[in-house]
Amino acid sequence: LVCERENEIERFVPQEYWTIAGEFKNPAGPDFDARLTEFEGEKKTRLDAKTEEEAIAIKRTLMGADFKVGKVEAKPTTRNPYAPFTTSTLQQEASSKLGFGASRTMQVAQKLYEGVDLGSGTEGLITYMRTDGVQMAPEAIDEARKVIGADFGSMYLPETARFYSSKAKNAQEAHEAVRPTSLSRHPKDVAKHLDDDQRKLYDLIWKRSIASQMASAKIERTAADLVATNGSQTATMRANGSVVK
Repeated sequence: LVCERENEIERFVPQEYWTIAGEFKNPAGPDFDARLTEFEGEKKTRLDAKTEEEAIAIKRTLMGADFKVGKVEAKPTTRNPYAPFTTSTLQQEASSKLGFGASRTMQVAQKLYEGVDLGSGTEGLITYMRTDGVQMAPEAIDEARKVIGADFGSMYLPETARFYSSKAKNAQEAHEAVRPTSLSRHPKDVAKHLDDDQRKLYDLIWKRSIASQMASAKIERTAADLVATNGSQTATMRANGSVVK
């Protein structure tokens, strides 16, 4: 694997390209960015501006141009929730959301797995945290669906349960995904019994497990073409955005 990757690196031929983007002010809302898609009737992809001179010439035209909104397209789409946590996805999310290193995440998870004194006795709050599996036990799925229906409403509850399978080769799926041992045990219910790191990680795991059984997000994606005119020269820039409906 290392040799194959090294050969790929050696065969790679660097290619110079310049990205041309603009920042636009919008009195009706937040500012937005747009990227060049067409210049003088020719389509422009990411690699088409090959030299600094060409990029500066295009920039000069755009800076002196008048812009107007051309075509606007809005399309509805959906986004499915992520699968429950495996060891690696838990470490990645804890790093990006909480700033935890991998070892810190596993140490905190180990304590949650081994058990915490909740006043009525010591209970393990999460399932085993070393796993490649993304599936949840049927009883956990049923419990998650009950919590979603009760706490968030039927709008967020899909008609049927969601089932996940690992795409990784040679995945060790003997254990199910990392999830709370009881989905009805809300983070706020156990917060006073946990230290700060435990509270944050349990909250992350609970939210991901519940979200994995929720309905898909409904999103509207909008693409707007901005037509630039500078004398006889024309160009088109495209802005993309999305709104969760």
